[in-house]
Amino acid sequence: MIVNLKSVSKVSNGYPVLQQINLKISKGEAIAIIGHNGSGKSSLLKLIAGIYEPTNGNVERRRVKIGYVPEHFPEGVRFTIEEYLLLIGKISGKQPSELRKKISDYADIFSISSYLQTPLRRCSKGTKQKVGIIQSLLQEPSLLLLDEPITGLDQASQQELVKILRSFKRDKTIVFSAHESVLVDEIADRMIEIEKGRIIADCAVEKQEEKRIIKALIANKQSLKALEGAESVVWEDDKTAIFSVKASQSDQLLQALLQRHCSILQVTERR
Repeated sequence: MIVNLKSVSKVSNGYPVLQQINLKISKGEAIAIIGHNGSGKSSLLKLIAGIYEPTNGNVERRRVKIGYVPEHFPEGVRFTIEEYLLLIGKISGKQPSELRKKISDYADIFSISSYLQTPLRRCSKGTKQKVGIIQSLLQEPSLLLLDEPITGLDQASQQELVKILRSFKRDKTIVFSAHESVLVDEIADRMIEIEKGRIIADCAVEKQEEKRIIKALIANKQSLKALEGAESVVWEDDKTAIFSVKASQSDQLLQALLQRHCSILQVTERR
């Protein structure tokens, strides 16, 4: 256990934003926090991060390095992107030469290399979002907290973030809020739903087994009658069939098709 919230409530400007929250977060978990706008997702992340302290209740935190990505990047920052990232990295104790290499690598990944000398206040929301993600990654945190991290990101950057978070899951703890299903489906092992400042659901995320789509040129339609393993078959034309099969059974299906003298045209993966 690295964070433990016990009967926590938070009042902001006289309004209860969180009420009677009991939540334990253990090392290695990947947790999605979902809920409507205003439900309390951001406030819960800030409590976990230590940005907020509870009005009532108790929060226990282990001494771990925390990386935090806010939903909205601070306005009016006068630094250029590179200056800002260098400053954040130095605060974390990194050497300038190491930092410049990491900044360059992440800038390439998120396609902002040409903006490194641009003042942050002139950047778009999407670019600021990328900078917010990069500054958290530069800290190499044990606990990574992300508030709506893919909002404003282009599709390519979303995919890159998913890849990075997948690699983080090996030895780090990830907690994020999200409206979109892509991060929940790809990253989360556990899902917490917030409504009106209360946790109304806390459950494991059921993972659907990945499927493969196999496109093949069929030598003899009659030979497919005894074929097993495919969930569905769609005929593209008289000789070309498209099979949907569970990933665990795809090798068996491929072998059966080859034994029937079929030609494999394409194999792709999908959820």
